[in-house]
Amino acid sequence: MRSIIILGAGIMQVPAILTAKDLGLYVIVVDRDEEAVGFRYADLKLAIDTKDKKTLVEFAVNNKNKYNIKGVFAAADNATTAAAINEALGLIGVSSFSAKSSNNKWLSKQLWLSNNIPTPHALEVRTLKEAKKAIEKVGLPCMVKAVDSSASRGTQKLESISNLEFALEEAFRYSSAQSALIEEYVEGFEYSVETVMFNSRQYRFGIAKREYDLLPLPIETGHVNPAVLDSKTEEEMYKIVYNAAVALKIDNAPAKADMIIRKSDSKIMILEMAARLSGGFHSQYTTPLSSGMNPIKFVMQLTISDEPSLDTYTAKMNKVALCRAIFPKPGYVEKIEGIEETLKIKGIHKIFLTIKEGDTIDDYRHCAHRVCYVIASLDNYQEADNAFKLAKNKISFKIK
Repeated sequence: MRSIIILGAGIMQVPAILTAKDLGLYVIVVDRDEEAVGFRYADLKLAIDTKDKKTLVEFAVNNKNKYNIKGVFAAADNATTAAAINEALGLIGVSSFSAKSSNNKWLSKQLWLSNNIPTPHALEVRTLKEAKKAIEKVGLPCMVKAVDSSASRGTQKLESISNLEFALEEAFRYSSAQSALIEEYVEGFEYSVETVMFNSRQYRFGIAKREYDLLPLPIETGHVNPAVLDSKTEEEMYKIVYNAAVALKIDNAPAKADMIIRKSDSKIMILEMAARLSGGFHSQYTTPLSSGMNPIKFVMQLTISDEPSLDTYTAKMNKVALCRAIFPKPGYVEKIEGIEETLKIKGIHKIFLTIKEGDTIDDYRHCAHRVCYVIASLDNYQEADNAFKLAKNKISFKIK
C-alpha cells in the first residue's frame, strides 16, 4: 500500500481525491470542515485546518511508515503546508522557499523585478502613511492587494485616495502578514497559464482567457479554455512563466501563473504565480474537457515519484470548455429551480452550487463569494457560449 496526503476536501478538490483513488493509492484527506464533500471518498479523514503545519507535519512524521506516505498534494492554496511535509519526510515536491515565495506577492515581485521578468511595479506597505507614499510613486489608479491571500480576497482597484483606508483595511483583513501590496494598475486582457516544472523542464497544460465584469472588485466571472492566441504570443507567455518559476526555484511542482497583456502596447506581464494547480474548475474540468490533458494526474504521479504518463500531457482533442459563474442577487434563498433541466442541455457538463435553499447570499466581495458555477464544453466557442446562456436562463433563484 502507498498513500498520499491531499490537502483540501472541497468541491474543487474532489477530482484530485478521485484521481488518487484511480491510481490505487490510500488517500488521506485533510480539511478543517468535518462535513467537507471530499471526505466521503477518503480512506482516512483528518478534520484539521490545512494551514496547521505543525500538527500535520507531526502526523506525517509519526505515520510515515504506518501508511507508507509517498507524497503530498496541495489541492487548494496549501503549498506551504505541502512543502513543510515534503521536507520533513524527504519527499519530492514543492520546497518551502518556492511555496513561501509564490504565496507572498511581495517576495515573488522582488525576485521577478531583480531578474528582469516583466511584471507591474509594486511596493509593500503596512500602514496608511506608507500606502500614501507608495501611491505617490505608483500612481492612480492602482491595485491594492493582500500580500498573501488568494481568490481575490482583499484585492481591489483603487481610483481615489479617499477610498484608500477602506481598501487597506480589507487587504490587512485577509493578510496573515498584515501587509498589503500597492501595485501599478495595468489595463489589459488576463489569462491563466497552467504549467508544471518537472526535473527542471516545463510541461504545458494550456492557457485560459479569464473574464471579469465586477470592477473595481477583481472578481473573476469565468474563463474560456483554451484562449485564442497566436503561437508567438503563446510561446512568449510560456517563456515568461518559465523564467518566473525558475526565479522562485519551483521544480517538481506546478507553476500556475496569472498573466496580462497590456492593452496599450500588447506587452505581456506576469501578475502572480502559485506553486499549485489552478482552482476555478480549470485544471479539474475545463482542461480535460477541452484538450484531454490531465494536469492533476501528472502532478500526482510525479509527487509519488512515479513517471507521469504520456497521456496526461498529450492533447487528444481540440474543443472549447468554459466555466462561468451566475450571480443571483444577495439575500435569503427561498428556492432554487431548474438545475435538473439545465443538466439536460447539450454541452452542459456540471453545475456546482455552494449554497442551498435556506442559506443567505452575501454581498460579492471576492471570488470565494461566488455561489453557482456552470461548466460547458462543445466543439467551438459559440456553441459553448450558447449552452451557457441557455443554462443561465433556465436556472432560477428566488431571493427574499
